[in-house]
Amino acid sequence: VLEEGRMPGVLHSVGCAGSAAVIGVTFIHPVDMTKTRLQVSGTKGFRDYKALGLVGTVTTVSREEGIAAFWKGIPAAWLREASYTSLRLGLYAPIKKAIGADKPDSGFLKKFAAGCAAGGIGSVAGNPFDVLKTKMMAAEGEGVGFTKCVRQIAADQGIMGFYKGIDANIAR
Repeated sequence: VLEEGRMPGVLHSVGCAGSAAVIGVTFIHPVDMTKTRLQVSGTKGFRDYKALGLVGTVTTVSREEGIAAFWKGIPAAWLREASYTSLRLGLYAPIKKAIGADKPDSGFLKKFAAGCAAGGIGSVAGNPFDVLKTKMMAAEGEGVGFTKCVRQIAADQGIMGFYKGIDANIAR
């Protein structure tokens, strides 16, 4: 029986994990956007940000695109965290319990398996938003809006375009 005003345990865990992650990513996103620009640096169609370095990249982006550019892709980042992190953190304890790894004498492998399962489920749910986030952050100039980006990926690559890199994401 649930106490009045309380969510069930799993939903509570998932909700708390997702809320904390969404708040956190809002503040970290400018650093992630800068990292993404440095990662795609010099590839086809992208400026050589590596030559500018970290400070030069921040200065150039803010001067040419404005401070708001550091939050390009934030809707996708919020959705990624709301799905991936919510599930990864929120499902760990219930999965541990389901496979019997919640006992004090449970071995490392069972706990590791619970973590892998929770992370894998989170990765499958969050990967489409990760792809969108990266594409939106890498876009120079005006960039591309969330809906336009979804349509572009779907039209060019189909549903599997949202799952690029899923194997590496799950392995991570």
